[in-house]
Amino acid sequence: MERIDPYYLVFQISLLPLLPYLVYEALKIKKSTPRLPPISERLVLKGKSTELLLIGESTVAGVGSTSSKFTLAGHIFSLYQGEFTVTNFGKNGIRASEILPFFKSDLEKTQTSKEGIFIFIGANDCFQLTNPKSFAKSLTDLIDGLEQLFQPHWIYLADIPPVQLFPAFSSIMKIYLQRQRKFLRNEMKLISAKRNNLIFQEIQLDLVEAFFAPDRIHPSDLGYQKIAEFAFAGIQSFVKAKSPD
Repeated sequence: MERIDPYYLVFQISLLPLLPYLVYEALKIKKSTPRLPPISERLVLKGKSTELLLIGESTVAGVGSTSSKFTLAGHIFSLYQGEFTVTNFGKNGIRASEILPFFKSDLEKTQTSKEGIFIFIGANDCFQLTNPKSFAKSLTDLIDGLEQLFQPHWIYLADIPPVQLFPAFSSIMKIYLQRQRKFLRNEMKLISAKRNNLIFQEIQLDLVEAFFAPDRIHPSDLGYQKIAEFAFAGIQSFVKAKSPD
């Protein structure tokens, strides 16, 4: 039986009276913002034989980018100067529990060992108010599944984007998204603390206007560059710390 977090229960109770308004706000935003296409749902950038895998939600799908070169995968490929082949699977709107089933056939087709794996997930679990304990189980299952398939040297678990700062959202939505995000991030931190090969960094980015695409939710080309550079620096520090030299 799933353990009930009393703090999250209080959060849910406080949310109930506002749900109709929040649903109305979400629908209004959906109608008023431009629908940006995914650029890199399934993308392979050929480098050397050793591979990196990127998997996750709209950031991995490249929503908001102008070309594959400027997606997360494109920037990662450039930062590593083609040292690795980058395989990229992303889906806009996907949650942690849905990734393995959705990409099952794709993952089975690419069953080779990976140098490292990037996981970008959690924003949609914020938007859809996933219970933190359910999120933790889904995330653990995802990490375990990817480890069994690919035996990576490291897994980079990206922090949940600061959804409470997205310009498209109203002030009241931002308040509840911030609280939901905090619950989910706490689960991420607990999971990462138990795994020696898991890299988790609290995100630190300057979210200037140019960071966002025209929908004011997804990253722009510049936003993807900054996210990739932040992740790359964190991985380099991890690898250096693990090196016997």
